[in-house]
Amino acid sequence: MIHPSTTDLIELLKQIVKMLQPYAQSHGIELRFESKEEKLVLQFRPDLVIHDLTNLICNIISYTPQENTITIIAEKKAGDLKITAVNTGINLSPVTEITRSCRQQVSVNGDKESKQTWFSFTITVTIEKQKEKNNKPVEPVNKKKIPDYYNEIRNRLRSHFSKADTLVAQLSILYPKEAAFLQKINAVIIANLENELFDTSALSREMNMSRAGLFRRLKPLIQQPPAAYIRSIRLQKAKELLETTDITVGEAAFKSGFQTQSHFTKAFSENFGFLPSYIRRKNHSATKE
Repeated sequence: MIHPSTTDLIELLKQIVKMLQPYAQSHGIELRFESKEEKLVLQFRPDLVIHDLTNLICNIISYTPQENTITIIAEKKAGDLKITAVNTGINLSPVTEITRSCRQQVSVNGDKESKQTWFSFTITVTIEKQKEKNNKPVEPVNKKKIPDYYNEIRNRLRSHFSKADTLVAQLSILYPKEAAFLQKINAVIIANLENELFDTSALSREMNMSRAGLFRRLKPLIQQPPAAYIRSIRLQKAKELLETTDITVGEAAFKSGFQTQSHFTKAFSENFGFLPSYIRRKNHSATKE
């Protein structure tokens, strides 16, 4: 079980927004952060905030038209803290995929007239107070320092991008419309990465296209069938997870949507030319040195 940790929430949110700026800018989106508080040292679950807010912002960016804004707002509400992401330019309330990967319940409210959407979730916090017991202050439950969480953000962002983004960058030079289309495709695949049942049919439904229409438009861009493209992104994400975290091969298989570890290992070795366990052995060796 992961325990709450004493952390400056405002600084954590600023860092999340800061590290997502390049991704927002590549989509023509202005990303902002607002809070009346300059500092809030609280006890809460940083891992939940990092996971949900990072995924939420990335998904909103993917669906928001260019030249619009996304604002992250932190507000104290009684004993809890409310975090809201507000986008302009489009009402995204019907797009359920945006919040699907969030671990906490997210409230979604959209306005068709103003073309805005409010995505909000509340985290339970405890304001850290020093208590006397035998003339000794109570030690925090977890002594992890904030920079550890910043590293986790970096790892999550590194996992969010793949070689598929290189293809998008190349297309954007001469074919910006097709680059934007492929960006949407990548965002939908990544949002469903852990869903082992997500396939070409599911992708076509998410894109509101027929299978044939999706194949005709996507095949010339990726030079491979959509099913193979989905699998290549799954494998790339799994490889990045193994390189940047301490998870096992089985966990990497699960997080990248493979039904069994044996199927994952076979597909991984065929794609990269070596077993996924090689990365773990290499990481462990580097740690010991």
